[in-house]
Amino acid sequence: MIDSMAGVGAGGANAAYTRSAFETTRSAAESKRFEAALREAQQKAEAAKPAGAAANGMSLEEQKRLRDACEGFEAMFLSMMYKEMRKTVPKNELFGDDNAEEIWHSMLDTALMENAAKAGGVGLADMMYQQLSQPVLSPEAVKNMVHKK
Repeated sequence: MIDSMAGVGAGGANAAYTRSAFETTRSAAESKRFEAALREAQQKAEAAKPAGAAANGMSLEEQKRLRDACEGFEAMFLSMMYKEMRKTVPKNELFGDDNAEEIWHSMLDTALMENAAKAGGVGLADMMYQQLSQPVLSPEAVKNMVHKK
């Protein structure tokens, strides 16, 4: 009797294994179909784009210039903020106070904040880039939108 129950248990486990293998195979097939459909959609989208232009109508050169300007603005903002924060720290009078050290600190702060902005900063450059890279409607398009309402 124990041998017959062991066989049922093994048969049940075998059926569960078969269902699990079937689900895994089915899931893998669906994943492959999805990947193929996604690749096809990406290829069609790339083919529909004009050469050298992005979906927002800006050329790659314009996108790079806008990105650099946004990063430059963030670096300038962070540098100003850092400079104001440094003013709150008490000065060390042990070695004296000279103008060269202040210039050195200013240059160091500027270089640090430029590198921070290029590395992602606080996200200000990314937000500005997203906002400024949106397509701008022409005045005629705005008039047409207003008159349609």
